[in-house]
Amino acid sequence: MSKFLKSALAVAALMVAFGPSVQASGRTPGSVLIYPVYESSPGSGTVISITNTKNDPSYNQNTNLNGVVDVHFIYIDAEYWTEFNRFERLTPNDTFTVLADTHNPNSEDGFLYCIALDPNTNAPVSHNWLIGDEIVADGSGNWLFGLEALAFKSLEADGDPGDADGNDLIDLDGVEYEAVADEMHISSFIGQDSAGGVTSTLYLVALVGSSDFETRLDLTIYNNNEQAFSATHAFRCWDAVELSDIDSLFDDSFLVTTIYDSATGGLLIGTTGWARLDGDRAVDVVGNEPQVIDPPFVGALAQSLDGFASGHLLHESDAANAIGGVLDSLQ
Repeated sequence: MSKFLKSALAVAALMVAFGPSVQASGRTPGSVLIYPVYESSPGSGTVISITNTKNDPSYNQNTNLNGVVDVHFIYIDAEYWTEFNRFERLTPNDTFTVLADTHNPNSEDGFLYCIALDPNTNAPVSHNWLIGDEIVADGSGNWLFGLEALAFKSLEADGDPGDADGNDLIDLDGVEYEAVADEMHISSFIGQDSAGGVTSTLYLVALVGSSDFETRLDLTIYNNNEQAFSATHAFRCWDAVELSDIDSLFDDSFLVTTIYDSATGGLLIGTTGWARLDGDRAVDVVGNEPQVIDPPFVGALAQSLDGFASGHLLHESDAANAIGGVLDSLQ
């Protein structure tokens, strides 16, 4: 293990030691958690944490604790989109923290989602008490940043089956579970300048239910003077892409050629902007399914400035996506 990763994970260990709406908020407990990225390649590592906040130590007729829940961890590999599964039991007020490469030795990177399961039936259950986060140490770029897991509440009564329609899928549609937002937003970015130590990585998770689909996004990129520019980006299943590789519109070298506001309040490192991301369509590249219009997705952004990094979930529009997002419950 590299010296950087040892130091990063030592810091990470210290850091980890801490009525439903129809659209996910990302800040309150839920029954499904999406972790937008894990990295386990040589020199890198990811600390995954999940907590059961239900404070109910009483017993039920099955002699089980009322607050206990089983959690299904589903890791999706970035290269082949294969799945790796783990199951963990959380008692009331319990927390579980693990290194991704220990929990899933079969994959170096991708994304993860967790589903609350009924301990008696092993089926998805409404248990809106789960919260989580992750700390990513990227040795290749000497990055260390944290992300909250994106939580989706079940819209069923507490303890009722989560897969209400019985289709063995987690439907993020505002009926079974909270819906995905219609648009995702990058609230701000610094003009990309790799030579100057400014780089940003966008992590994207497609929620169209199959890795056979290529999700195509429309981007509207604004400089800090409200000028708008258009770009597109396509990916399958999951993506980790630098903003500069999406389009040079994100680059400082382009933004300085626009009519921009140079009064940055003391920020002397370049230009700034923000962006809207909207699903255009998802196309089945295998050719078996019709295309999906306005496909749902979620994501996160990590930004590095001279080796110092920060990360956050993408911000969400108020409107819910008309097409329900889908995750496989693997029952």
